Amino acid sequence: MANAHNKYSLVDLFAGAGGLSLGFKMSGFFEPVAAVESNSKVADTYEANIGIKVIRKEVGKVGFEELLRDANSKGFTSIDAVIGGPPCRPFTTANKGGTRWVIVKKENEELEHPDWHALWRIIEVLSPKPRVVVAENVMGLKNHDEVFSKFIDRLGKYYTKISRELHADCFGVPQNRKRLFIAGIRDFDGDPESILPKNPQAESIKKITVKEAIGDLPELSNNSVKSPISKYLEGRPTRYQSLRRIKCSALFDHCTHSVQPVMAERFKYIPEGYSLRKAWEEGLVPKEVMTSEYYLQNRKRKFSEKTIENMHSNIYRRLKWDNVSCTITHVRKTVLIHPNQDRLISVREAARLQSFPDWFRFSGSTSQQYQQIADAVPPLLAQVIATNLGKLLINMRH
Repeated sequence: MANAHNKYSLVDLFAGAGGLSLGFKMSGFFEPVAAVESNSKVADTYEANIGIKVIRKEVGKVGFEELLRDANSKGFTSIDAVIGGPPCRPFTTANKGGTRWVIVKKENEELEHPDWHALWRIIEVLSPKPRVVVAENVMGLKNHDEVFSKFIDRLGKYYTKISRELHADCFGVPQNRKRLFIAGIRDFDGDPESILPKNPQAESIKKITVKEAIGDLPELSNNSVKSPISKYLEGRPTRYQSLRRIKCSALFDHCTHSVQPVMAERFKYIPEGYSLRKAWEEGLVPKEVMTSEYYLQNRKRKFSEKTIENMHSNIYRRLKWDNVSCTITHVRKTVLIHPNQDRLISVREAARLQSFPDWFRFSGSTSQQYQQIADAVPPLLAQVIATNLGKLLINMRH
């Protein structure tokens, strides 16, 4: 903590829209000083909200000198924490495309995963070594020893380390989201189990429901016309809503992506908490609304009963007011439906369910905004992790 700010300097690799950085900043222990994000629109979002200039390159092409230079410009002489969430698509079980790591590995058994290698390279070359390292990914990463175990083993060279599955809904996030976190602290002789928070017993906490999270947002029709500013519904907001609305006198980004009329017609027959597949299997959906033609990757395809049979249970799903949300993915691609309005959830609703504050704005098209939100670490979960680490670091100084 060699600086005048009395905070630990933070570098975010694979920074995304900034959910992880925001949570660390909200903890009060860490100050973002450098970030790396190659996607220009996503980098725009990070810069506008976190307030630092982003290095717009692939992490593998970034030199540690660039990171130190940015840290120095903020009054820090070294980098105290390196965090990041390398892209999870190669490891997610929901992805059936050709970019999955298992498919890539078949072509080259000796290949090291480029993102995780790039993350480690930065840690390895920094001197002094960062005090803290935190990496996040989907649980499927654990099925790939040549990536997961290799990174854990490398971390053990310099750090007391731990990996743990954390459940976002146990930490105030209104969403059933489970992610793998890997963390290490340098020169730490305490219990490794204390490095990351533990999921509390479900019965010991009150989870935030979808209604408590987004019930104060006004109705929308099924169209993609963007209204730059709208108003919150009148009435007393819940505690969760009030905390998201801090510093906001108006509502931004409460807009949705339009869907075809035949698609919106299907929404009417999907009860709260149901997917289209479940509603169809229980005979709730008329057969006449199940057939239509659509285009995917410039090819005409047919939506039919067979489409439903091959459909994942989390796709084409209506959220339930009195429960936490399912995992927030790209809203349009996975068809996440509002609890009692026959439309996709809005950009702001998706952000609320990820625990972003309402002042946090997303760059790009509606589809790009949905993707940025889906890829993010919920800031509230990141804040809990950062607070835990910050307290450990402070205790180590005494």
